[in-house]
Amino acid sequence: MQFGKFRVGLRTLKTGLAVMIIITAFYFLKRPPFVAALASVFALRESWDKTLSFAKIRLISNTVGGLLALLYFLVHVHAHNAAWVSILLLPLLVIIAIVFLDGFNFNSGVIGALAALLMISLNIPAGATVLYVIDRIVDTFIGVLVAISVNRFASPDQKK
Repeated sequence: MQFGKFRVGLRTLKTGLAVMIIITAFYFLKRPPFVAALASVFALRESWDKTLSFAKIRLISNTVGGLLALLYFLVHVHAHNAAWVSILLLPLLVIIAIVFLDGFNFNSGVIGALAALLMISLNIPAGATVLYVIDRIVDTFIGVLVAISVNRFASPDQKK
């Protein structure tokens, strides 16, 4: 669809559909949809093949970012929520994520890993448990899987 110089393409519609599916599912699951919705937006690409390829990178980067967020959470709790953990450890974990992913030639996953690390780490509510962090890691996987599914089943046949 074209509205003057503005175009609504298939990728735009698929992205909206993926976000709608996540918001609806998470509403019924009584879970916050933010992390999953954002992960689906990051993962959804213009074709099935590109989404699948990028999803692999996204899942690896989410795992790295999520595990580092879990490490951050454990240290933060152990240090009785001391400010120094956020000020010193979180930037160090950012550096570790970049170096690790670069070392394995997953440079295209750096932004996703840092997004997962920072979204999870900087949004941990007071009194949260390890389960909260694990839930957010799972949410990133759900978002990527929804993006893969939407792109698989809402794409023209020649792209499958």
